Amino acid sequence: MRRGEKHQINVPVRATASLTVVSMIISLSLMGCQRASAASPPSGKELYALHCAACHGQNGDSKGIAAAFLFPKPRDFRAGRFRLVSTSNNVPTREDLHAVLLRGMPGSSMPPWEHLGQAERDALVDEVLLMRKEGARESFVAYLREEEELTEEEIAEEEVQADIDDYVQRFTTPGESRSVPVIESPDTESIARGRDVYFKQSCHSCHGKEGRGDGVEKMVDGEGFPTSPRDFTLGIFKGGHDGASLFRRVAYGMPGTPMPGSSALKPEEVVDLVHFIRSLSSEDMRLAAIMKRAKIFVRAVNAIPEPFDSNAWSEIAQVNLKIMPLWWRNDADPNLQIQAIHDGKSIAIRITWKDGSEDKHATRSESFEDAVAMELVRGNAEPFLGMGSVDQSVDVWFWDADRQTSIDVEDQYPNIVADIYPFSENLVATAEYHRKGTLRDEQPSISLPALAAKNQIVPGRSISGGSDLGVGGPGSVTFRIPKSQLVTAMGQWKEGRWTVVMQRALSVDTPDEGVSLGPGEKASVAFAIWNGSHQDRDGQKLITIWQDLELEK
Repeated sequence: MRRGEKHQINVPVRATASLTVVSMIISLSLMGCQRASAASPPSGKELYALHCAACHGQNGDSKGIAAAFLFPKPRDFRAGRFRLVSTSNNVPTREDLHAVLLRGMPGSSMPPWEHLGQAERDALVDEVLLMRKEGARESFVAYLREEEELTEEEIAEEEVQADIDDYVQRFTTPGESRSVPVIESPDTESIARGRDVYFKQSCHSCHGKEGRGDGVEKMVDGEGFPTSPRDFTLGIFKGGHDGASLFRRVAYGMPGTPMPGSSALKPEEVVDLVHFIRSLSSEDMRLAAIMKRAKIFVRAVNAIPEPFDSNAWSEIAQVNLKIMPLWWRNDADPNLQIQAIHDGKSIAIRITWKDGSEDKHATRSESFEDAVAMELVRGNAEPFLGMGSVDQSVDVWFWDADRQTSIDVEDQYPNIVADIYPFSENLVATAEYHRKGTLRDEQPSISLPALAAKNQIVPGRSISGGSDLGVGGPGSVTFRIPKSQLVTAMGQWKEGRWTVVMQRALSVDTPDEGVSLGPGEKASVAFAIWNGSHQDRDGQKLITIWQDLELEK
């Protein structure tokens, strides 16, 4: 049976997952940005529901719809499991939470929210702190019920309620913060002293002798999930990479992880250790780890060149986008580059990225293909990045290497046998693949319904590997009907890089066919990449945050 035929006219489980893809997250926590009107600013609860709930859960318990696709896992706000703190009792200050919103957490799927206004970030911080207080109250009440065996009537008594309030206050109020000394520029002596502290404190047992994070093979965090020490040579720090932030990480550790605090160290020793850690990476590397929103300018041209005409495309400015893995891995910088043009009638998006292997087919169950997707949306408010919502759908353009090329199945399975196709063959004496009548072109359409119905997942159905999908919330990825398949895409792998050009008419007839664009107009776009050699699929992929797309008049 041929791959694709067994699914007939339905989207295959594998393809749906790959694009639920672009789906839960597109998990990445990934979330969109709400530009609320000044007349009715959204509440913290509304902002949280839009930006945070898909990953952190509707009530902050870390069990959002996208959480299963993310690693490291989202924080449980109700349990108070915060990683980046600057206080002695591990309760974050408002400034600690603001720092995470502004910078995100490189090394995880938590993106930055710098594009939100100060009032919106304040409202989100208020909502998170409220969830923590609710969680503290719930946990203490559960203790009173289960351990103290108090009845509901006893718990409702004024004195017990006062005890509960006191508990909540004590466990949600930030403690003292250790003062951070002025950290001057390092010199060779300070870095050398820091190296001595590094080994004296046994930092190398986890982070490795060269700081590459290879000192311990197996570690788990406070929730029992596997974790690994930071590779300092990559310049990726979940908290700030400035001297003061690293001072606090050393002083207070990272609660809920194997990273301990070092309160016994003298301030000058911590400063020296910070200088040594920072010496293992460059400032450019540290800045490159932080995701930033960029503008992709769609240049107006007389005619759209051929997809792989390097000379013509070389004249088009390219934008480099930071991309992050939702299922974290350190070697995940594909050097994603975007170019965009339009000729007044059509728009073409050229996407290139680094990929050391050409994974074209998913014929074998252990094989996965390379792919790329682009989300497109217009309006005053960007929806959740992971596939929008029922109220605000997103347009998805998708390309994968598997559908662009035909498959020679027998190359993978030389002893393959073929079904006897009805209406085309009589009783045969052999099931060999190469017997007369087995070629796809020789089959009547009734024997290959998926191909006849123009099912988008049938490999080699056309010279284009592009597909047009409509999405109205996580898990709702759907191929548009054949007549509404307006996106064409071609990909080429050469010298360790994929180049994919997606093209479509600027204007479409109805919203069911996607998002219409025009010269001088703006939209929001986001990208996702799957690396077949890493067995990427579903939410195991690389993503960007929303970017600004602006078409030249």
